[in-house]
Amino acid sequence: MPDSTRQPNAAVRDRLQQYGLSETAADTYLAVVETGPATARTVAETAGVSKSYVYDICDSLAADGFVTVDDHRTPTVIRATPPSEAFGALKRELDTLEAAVQTRYEDTSSDDNAFEVVKSRPTIVKRLEQHIDAAECEVVLQVPARRLPDIRDTLRRARKRGILVLLTLSSYDPATIELELEEVANAVRLGLDGAPSLLATDQQRGFVSPSTMLSWDHDETNAITFTQEAVAAVLVGSYLGNYWPIGEEVLLSRPPSLPARYDMFRPVVFTTTLALRAGKSVVADLYARPTGSDDDFEVISGTVVDIRQNLVEPHNSDFGFENSLVVDTGQGRITVGGYGAFLEDYEVKHTTLRRA
Repeated sequence: MPDSTRQPNAAVRDRLQQYGLSETAADTYLAVVETGPATARTVAETAGVSKSYVYDICDSLAADGFVTVDDHRTPTVIRATPPSEAFGALKRELDTLEAAVQTRYEDTSSDDNAFEVVKSRPTIVKRLEQHIDAAECEVVLQVPARRLPDIRDTLRRARKRGILVLLTLSSYDPATIELELEEVANAVRLGLDGAPSLLATDQQRGFVSPSTMLSWDHDETNAITFTQEAVAAVLVGSYLGNYWPIGEEVLLSRPPSLPARYDMFRPVVFTTTLALRAGKSVVADLYARPTGSDDDFEVISGTVVDIRQNLVEPHNSDFGFENSLVVDTGQGRITVGGYGAFLEDYEVKHTTLRRA
């Protein structure tokens, strides 16, 4: 006789997996929904998973707003968030995405591959501010120290939004320039005199110019601004491989509070590095798949046990853009890199970091 409960659940579980939940996480979530407020033991028995694993899964589900975990009671009680709330945010994100895609679909004048030659300093400063204000995940920037006051407020706004800001200041003369670095970046380094000015945001947009354009009061050189992922990727690789390592680290922010979700991988590596050095244990929920495969992405969770990075001193990467995590999943250790990784075992689209 067919199981009339199991069949609908299988379909719902498949839908939940399409939105990023692993099969076990989906089963655990459905168990919480069906049992109502329940102890971890009851949820474990209903979902068919171990009690210790239920805590890890429910912490992840709580971070995404699907459940609440009342660990102030003994035993701990787990309850499902009302579906209208749990899926309301997802529906709003989809509505926003649909509107954005529709706008893009209807826009025949898209400048995604645009290059612009900029001849005036005020215009390039304006472009700097526009790109930084539009950033959602990451800003890497190298400019002459004398131009920092022009964009200080813009950088502070980015930091308040939780953007990772890596800043190199070139041509710094302590006799004539007083640096005010509070809240302008996660990490600041003093670089070489005469280094080119460059910017890349979210590895999508940016600019590059000779140092003289932003250093000297009178200069006839030009800058190029762009919106093209391939160009931005090369620029970031050059920056992290050549300019960032030789700079002198003069500021490093404190680790941000967890849990936190990241859609790019360098912020994950930066945050985890600071947290581990502060003596904190970090668990990563990774939306990942084996590198070089066409497998579906799924959530893999584990404790971060090691890092390869060049973002914070002392660094231990073999080359400039090597930034990866070593994660203990409980079944073994894996190496994890960002989307498009080729050295690590797994590539990741997005990550949630939380305290162990």
